[in-house]
Amino acid sequence: MNRKILVIDDDPLILMIHEAVLETQELACSSEFFDDAGEAINFMERGDNVNTQFLLLLDINMPIISGWDLLEEIQDSSLQGNVAVVMVTSSVNEGDRLKAGKYSNVVGFISKPLKDSDFDQLKSIEKLIPFFKN
Repeated sequence: MNRKILVIDDDPLILMIHEAVLETQELACSSEFFDDAGEAINFMERGDNVNTQFLLLLDINMPIISGWDLLEEIQDSSLQGNVAVVMVTSSVNEGDRLKAGKYSNVVGFISKPLKDSDFDQLKSIEKLIPFFKN
């Protein structure tokens, strides 16, 4: 089974920070970066990704297709069983954290930007262990 980490955020500076942080981690897979959730959906649905498990590091508030919209689309698609999501957001709204918990694919909720220390938490989530080197 192939695995890929997709970072989805509409802020170019945040994407750059997250790319730099991911480069410091011992990953067992490749990473892709998207500033548009629609592009990420298209990427996941490509034929060469049919047997791929995805870890999405997903922002909530984005124009056109929000993180919530993307979660809904995943929930209603064949991708549902192959996607784990960590919400990476600047939202301090407790309602967002509670809403995220209602999605079976959401396994974590982290404040932006990603930091090296966040990966200690991510590596302890059973569903995410295969994305990291032992």
